[in-house]
Amino acid sequence: MSNPVNHDAAAPDSRRTRPARRLGRFALPTSVAVAVGLVATACSTPVPQPTPEPTVTQPALSLDQDTEILGKVGDVLTVADKKRDAKALSQRLSGPALAMRTAELKVAKATKSDDDVTALPTKVQTVVVPTSTTWPRAAFAVSDQPSSTEPPRLMAFEQKSARDDYALWGWARLFPGTTMPTFATPGTGSAAVASDDTSLVLAPKSAVSHYVDVLNKGSKSKYAKSFAEDAFRTGLASKAASLDKNKDFKSAKGKYSETFTAAKSAPLAVRTADGGALVMADASAVEKTSAESKAEIAPSTAATKALFGDGKPTNTLYVTYRDVFALYVPPAGASDAKVTVLGVEHVPVKVSTHS
Repeated sequence: MSNPVNHDAAAPDSRRTRPARRLGRFALPTSVAVAVGLVATACSTPVPQPTPEPTVTQPALSLDQDTEILGKVGDVLTVADKKRDAKALSQRLSGPALAMRTAELKVAKATKSDDDVTALPTKVQTVVVPTSTTWPRAAFAVSDQPSSTEPPRLMAFEQKSARDDYALWGWARLFPGTTMPTFATPGTGSAAVASDDTSLVLAPKSAVSHYVDVLNKGSKSKYAKSFAEDAFRTGLASKAASLDKNKDFKSAKGKYSETFTAAKSAPLAVRTADGGALVMADASAVEKTSAESKAEIAPSTAATKALFGDGKPTNTLYVTYRDVFALYVPPAGASDAKVTVLGVEHVPVKVSTHS
C-alpha cells in the first residue's frame, strides 16, 4: 500500500485527498420575487432550497501506491532479517509491529536461528484502502500464506501524519478456517471507524476492553457470551490446565497466571461492507510463574531462553508479551451479535525474575 502524496509536505509517498464538491445553482423564481414584494399578501410561495449534492468519498491510496508501500516495508524487513539487526526497522515499522519484530530479531541473533522470526509476506490476496482525509489513517491487507502449514497474516499499516510514510503497525495470524468479512473495493475505499462508534454491537474500544476481560477471567467474565469461542483462548486455557495437573508443579507449590492489558492508544478500525467493523488492537500480557522459595524456574522455550540471557533463575519468572488482536464487530441489530476474534499475535518481548 503506498502513501498518498501530500502536495504541501515532504513525504515522498503521501498525498492529501479531498472529496470533490460542487455547489448547487439557485435562481429566485419570478413568482416568488413578486410574492415577496406584495406586502399585503397574506402568504407567499415557499422559497425552494437548493438540493446539496452528496459528498463523494475517494480512496486515499491507489493500488499502485498500495503495492509501493508493501514493497518498501518488505525491503526493510528483508534487510533487518538478513542482518538480524533491528536498527533499520523504525523506517517502516511502528507500534506493536516494531516491538514484536525487534524482540524476534534479538532472539534470532542469540540463537543464530530464524525459527522464531514471523514470516511476513508482502504479496497479498486482499487490500483494504482507506478513504480518510485526516490523520492518522490506516490501511489493511491479508497476505498470501507463508507456507502450506501457516495461515495468512492480517496486517495493518498506519500513516501518522501527512508528512509520515505508511508503516507496518501490527500483524495477526489468522486462525485456521477464518472467514474474513468483506470490504468495499479498493477503487471505492473503506471508511475508518471511530473508537467510540455507536453503530456497532460494541464500540471498537469497548470490544477490545471486553475481550481483554474475557482473556483474564475466562467464562467468569460478564462479557464472555459476547464473544465467539476462539483458538487463542482455548490455547491459554489448555496451558493453564496442564500446569494445574502437573504433579511436580503442584508439589513445588507452583502458581501460574497470565494477565492481559489493553494499550491506551485507540485501536485501528475500518468499516466492513455489512456495516460492521474490522478492529485491530494493541495489547500486552504478563505471564507469571512462581513456586516455593527454594525452587528455580527457568525459561522453557528457545525464545524465552534467549530473552532471559545470562539471568539467574529464581522461584519466580515473568514473561512479557506484546499482542495484536484482530476482531470483527457486527453492526448493531445484526442477527448474530457476537464479536468474532479473527486472529492474534502473541510474541514474547521480555523475560525477567521480577515484574
